[in-house]
Amino acid sequence: MELLTPSQMQKVDQIAIQNYLIPSMLLMEHAAYQVFLYLKKWDNPENIIIVCGPGNNGGDGLAIARQLIMWSSFKVTVIMTAPYTTLTDDGKCYYKICKKMGIDLIQLIEDNKKEVLEKIKTSKIIVDALFGTGLTRNIEGLFKEVVEHINRAEGKVISVDIPSGIDGLTGEIKGICVKADTTITFMRPKLGLYLYPAILYTGEVKVEKIGIPEEIVKYIDVRSFSIEKEEMKALLPQRPIRSNKGHFGKVLTIGGSLGMAGAISLTSMAAYKVGCGTVTTVVPKCIIEIMQQKLTEVMAIGLQDQEGHFVKEAVIDLKNILPQYHIVAIGPGIGRNSEILSLLIAVLESDKPCIIDADALYFIPKVLEMLKVRKAPTIVTPHPGEMARLVGASIEEILASPIKYAVDFAIKFNTITVLKLEKTVIADTTGVIYINRYGNSGLAKGGSGDTLTGIITGLLAQHMTPIDAVKLGVYLQTRAADLAKDVLSEYSFIASDVIHFLSKVFLELT
Repeated sequence: MELLTPSQMQKVDQIAIQNYLIPSMLLMEHAAYQVFLYLKKWDNPENIIIVCGPGNNGGDGLAIARQLIMWSSFKVTVIMTAPYTTLTDDGKCYYKICKKMGIDLIQLIEDNKKEVLEKIKTSKIIVDALFGTGLTRNIEGLFKEVVEHINRAEGKVISVDIPSGIDGLTGEIKGICVKADTTITFMRPKLGLYLYPAILYTGEVKVEKIGIPEEIVKYIDVRSFSIEKEEMKALLPQRPIRSNKGHFGKVLTIGGSLGMAGAISLTSMAAYKVGCGTVTTVVPKCIIEIMQQKLTEVMAIGLQDQEGHFVKEAVIDLKNILPQYHIVAIGPGIGRNSEILSLLIAVLESDKPCIIDADALYFIPKVLEMLKVRKAPTIVTPHPGEMARLVGASIEEILASPIKYAVDFAIKFNTITVLKLEKTVIADTTGVIYINRYGNSGLAKGGSGDTLTGIITGLLAQHMTPIDAVKLGVYLQTRAADLAKDVLSEYSFIASDVIHFLSKVFLELT
């Protein structure tokens, strides 16, 4: 699904109003109706507080109030936090309608502040129509006190379009932010809703249509998308009945070292679990018996090693092996001894699509020029610390601007970049980004990255485009983690559990 910036959404609105002659007030009415439908399930005599701000946001809140009074039994109170004059023309119209209908309209001022804030705090349901995506400065003063009391309230909080205080572009918090239980956004989600720290405040995000023609989005140069279940269902590789293991691709995984056999085992098993035909793992000779004991279906090849790590002489054998396989993954558990660089160069010199992860990423700064000119697809899967080393920045800088760094690296070095965060950011080589909204803290454990590498590798072996394999791979892992959480808890599930739950995700999708 497209993720629009605030300015892009504004352009969509303008096209709908100017080119399609849809009245702006009708769009406001439709937006209000979607919120009304959501609130209706709680329809009862309890009081509902609608907190209105200036501009269109206040107009949305007033339009919701009118519908609630017309078609529900809620006792509705509207708190105006800004003067009538700050509303848009549509908002002013709804204000007059609400006044004519006798809706309880309270203008918040210093003299009644204590009483009004107490009303907010004790309300069973609060609708946040305070600020929208146009907010450019920090929330301060009386507005800040209102937000603080909304967040202290015992009732449910529903934010209209975006929780007040979130930057709709960056996901940053403008001083303070409403913590919503549900955010009802319109037409398309705003990019900022899917970024950290905004994701801590949005609650469940529901995307509703308000009568804007879908074709308008085609006029917008959208560069950011979310990963959604229905799209992932469409991406699943086909499995024809007349087929054999060769049809589904031959994967080669390269990694492991003494004491680190588990990483490459997870990668290899995950590749199998997503449907590829065969998996062969290349490891130092000293751990080949361990690998054969751990993995029944995976074939293992032991190359020359010393003190538990590959040595330079292993490169000759690797070059002879590479032509037999369709896809290569390198890095999990491989270690950082200097000889690993030779293995990485051999992979990059080949014509095989490859996924580079874990310790192999440590050597990427030495081969950046090779990435630029490489003909076969290349995918890197760094966490923030690894990304920081790749681009020469601090971890803090990566976390502050993850999209910027992922996009810059992907474009400059012709490499699909999978930046593993609380919500993974994927950047393709043209600078288009995809944001994953699934997953949980249970993935913050050793082996999760190794598993993702295997999943992507196994999908890519099945004739998927690289970017589709990455998108589907990220979805499969994080959705499996969510299913594992429901059974085992975020505390207890581990990377091998995620591999086990992959089958349940496939069943969901098929």
